[in-house]
Amino acid sequence: MNLADQYIEHGWVKVEQVVPAGKTAELRRICDNVTNQFLNLNPETGKPGDPDGHVMRHLENPCYFADARQDRLTLLETVAMPEIIDIITGILGEAPLFRTTSFWYNPVNQHLNGNWHRDAQFIYPDEEEEKAVVLGAQPQRGMQLMLALVDTEDNEYVPGSHSRWDTEKEYEIRKGSEMANCTRDDMPGARRFRQAPGDILTFNAYGLHRGRYHADKLRRTMMFSYTIHDAAREDTFTDTPWFLEPGFLDGLSDPARAFYQTYVDRFREFWLRQSD
Repeated sequence: MNLADQYIEHGWVKVEQVVPAGKTAELRRICDNVTNQFLNLNPETGKPGDPDGHVMRHLENPCYFADARQDRLTLLETVAMPEIIDIITGILGEAPLFRTTSFWYNPVNQHLNGNWHRDAQFIYPDEEEEKAVVLGAQPQRGMQLMLALVDTEDNEYVPGSHSRWDTEKEYEIRKGSEMANCTRDDMPGARRFRQAPGDILTFNAYGLHRGRYHADKLRRTMMFSYTIHDAAREDTFTDTPWFLEPGFLDGLSDPARAFYQTYVDRFREFWLRQSD
């Protein structure tokens, strides 16, 4: 079964050792440095980031790289790696458009089993509309790719759930009693994925899934989000006006520069409107 067929049937794909060990060690150093700065001061809020949170966005924000321009280029090159873009293109059926970067880290003090959910429930709060979207088996319009920088088993998924509605037990856990049960550990058919550094994992986020965030389990996972061009959205994820800064793309390889230039061309007017 090729990757596209596996993704369509089961809702997930894992590919091992896409990024070599030396590169993942370098990326961990870069991301740890960025996260430390984020925890000291989140530039998007003007306040410190939450040490007991578990995710930050926009790793490429140049405010994190005042004295480390090459680190920013390394990060951007990784998101645009041909090996990664080929995988995404094979599944989406077309060359993807960049959307955003995220970084998942373990909290300092608390232990949190994430809530079981489908991303569709946040996009479509009306449950009948959510159900219609899930059952409609729409063509995939975007993907989130998880790149592990350390050994991790903190992503869980119910294979096949992306193309059907919840069973009675699944619904009881995901939404029952006003979501009081959504962190339970007895989700039927759940698969926990082990990733070594350099492994990538992607799954259809309309399927049942969750993350786990525990102070005693090191988590360092980069997440790259992509979309098909027709589904590009102007929102907080793509509100990245620093891409317009003079020289921001200088120093990138020709393929990476072309990849981001398409993104810049698509969102330039959005960023300019935001600055008015």
